[in-house]
Amino acid sequence: MRAYDNAYSRIVSWLKVLLPLLALAILSTLFLVARTIDPAQDIPFSDIDIDELMNEPRIGAPTFSGMTEGGAAFSLSADRAVPDPENTGRLSGSDVRAAIDLPEGIRVDVASDTAEIDNDARTAGMTGNVEVASSNGMTLTSGDLTIDFDALRLWTDSAVALTGPEMTLDAGRAELVSEGDGSGPYVLVFKDGVKLLYDPKQ
Repeated sequence: MRAYDNAYSRIVSWLKVLLPLLALAILSTLFLVARTIDPAQDIPFSDIDIDELMNEPRIGAPTFSGMTEGGAAFSLSADRAVPDPENTGRLSGSDVRAAIDLPEGIRVDVASDTAEIDNDARTAGMTGNVEVASSNGMTLTSGDLTIDFDALRLWTDSAVALTGPEMTLDAGRAELVSEGDGSGPYVLVFKDGVKLLYDPKQ
């Protein structure tokens, strides 16, 4: 029994010496193989052009919303916008989207590549792949579209193409206006060489 105790004591004594030495060796190895950081190396996510940002201030994901005089709710948003240096009330937006909820329950969604937004006049001149989609199944495409949010009037100065249930229509221009004194329902009026193709389903 005494021999066993002596052997056990010797093992414990050796472990008290070896284990700290082993831990010290592991720590030394970690420091030796650690990757050296080059302070001159570019930060991987620093792709922002600081000079461009300083010379061209921009607004990220701006959103405007409100109510028209006729009681329609609207919202206008963009992926980014650049203020006009000569007029703080004007912005140039890209990837622009607008949503209008008409009083009669129809929703109109508008999307375009770019837009000139006049916050003071409450208008938006949209250009580039303009698409207008309504909740009643109509889709209109055009090269441009102007929205007057106060009077809630939408109009184009270029040709339009309309597709809907059982019909297609081409025209030189189009305009969305309210009938009567502005309190009536909204109608879409087509002008200049209107061509309608109606194909009823059997």
